[in-house]
Amino acid sequence: MPKQKNAAHGAATPERQETGTYDGATTSNIQFTTAQGAISRLLLHGQANALPRRELEALTGLDGRTVRLMIEQERRAGVPVLSDNARGYFLPETAQETVACVRSLRHRAGEILRTAAAIERTVPQELAGQLVMDNITMEVFNE
Repeated sequence: MPKQKNAAHGAATPERQETGTYDGATTSNIQFTTAQGAISRLLLHGQANALPRRELEALTGLDGRTVRLMIEQERRAGVPVLSDNARGYFLPETAQETVACVRSLRHRAGEILRTAAAIERTVPQELAGQLVMDNITMEVFNE
């Protein structure tokens, strides 16, 4: 059984539901603001301590789309929120976890691009013009 890591100060975890305030909201009501870092402060270090998206939804009172958008904003702001398909979201404990997450994201991005290309091949040529740049096709809308 993996060793449980300590949560960041003020984090509510499945093992420890805190009462008090978090970013101006009470954790007993789990009404979070969308302040930067709100999701990452709930996360523990290490893949073994990952929290599924549905658990983050329950902890924050937010819907899944909002949780995913907040995670994306934090990632783009430089917070290394990692994830895997089996367990959920977590903060890096090792460099190998970070590498594995980046590899998975790049693989998914490649799969999405291959799917888009396959669908794009079905569009008749006489429809919207196409601009190909760096092997990425972008639609150009004629006004």
